[in-house]
Amino acid sequence: MKKLKKVFNVIIDVLVVLVLIVSILVVTLSLTSKSQGVPNIFGYAPMSVESYSMEPTLNQGDLIFCEVTNDIGIEYKVDDIVTFPIEIDGVQTFNTHRIIEVIEDDGITYYRTQGDNKDTNPVADEEMQTSSTIVAKYTGNKIGGIGHVVGFIRTQLGFFLCVLLPMIIFFIYEAIRVVINIVAYNKEKALAEAQAAVQNAELTEEQKQRAIEEYLRSLGQSSDKGSQPDVQTPASDDESKLDE
Repeated sequence: MKKLKKVFNVIIDVLVVLVLIVSILVVTLSLTSKSQGVPNIFGYAPMSVESYSMEPTLNQGDLIFCEVTNDIGIEYKVDDIVTFPIEIDGVQTFNTHRIIEVIEDDGITYYRTQGDNKDTNPVADEEMQTSSTIVAKYTGNKIGGIGHVVGFIRTQLGFFLCVLLPMIIFFIYEAIRVVINIVAYNKEKALAEAQAAVQNAELTEEQKQRAIEEYLRSLGQSSDKGSQPDVQTPASDDESKLDE
């Protein structure tokens, strides 16, 4: 039973550490995304693929890792997969497409981009990009299917269900465990005090018994002395005559 309880506590501790790591990552991504435009962890931006425009290279739901490129002096080349901001229905988001052409015009370098999926993107993107509009470059590393999870966690509902709620449950569990440990400690302390009291009581009884025995012995000696008769010697004849 104790071994099972120990294993359960280890599992809980591991889950708590994972939740803490996820919460720290989510908060960091949210803060850097607001301040820098893209989520940034040590110069890399984990981003979720939201569309089918880059299939089969990148699938919807993939979590891709891009290098954040804040330097406007960076030069890109054909076949680089880059991320840049776009506006869809009045909402600003990010798009990740491949550079298919590099154009020099009046000392400015423009990059023409297009999605790999020719069914959804049969022609190149209408607006060309520059080094100042490109915010990240795909590193070639991705995790399939995790993008949906990360995207959900970054929503308010996902953050509550995946981060806040587990933390609340953990704190409640820890509070209950602390109370149980305190109660168990108090019980052990009370038991130890009771055992010490019992031992002291036993010693006192022994002392009482010894005192009683000594008292009885003293009574016995006194009674022996009191039972002895007084012995008188008869007076001589001369003494009797003088008395007369």
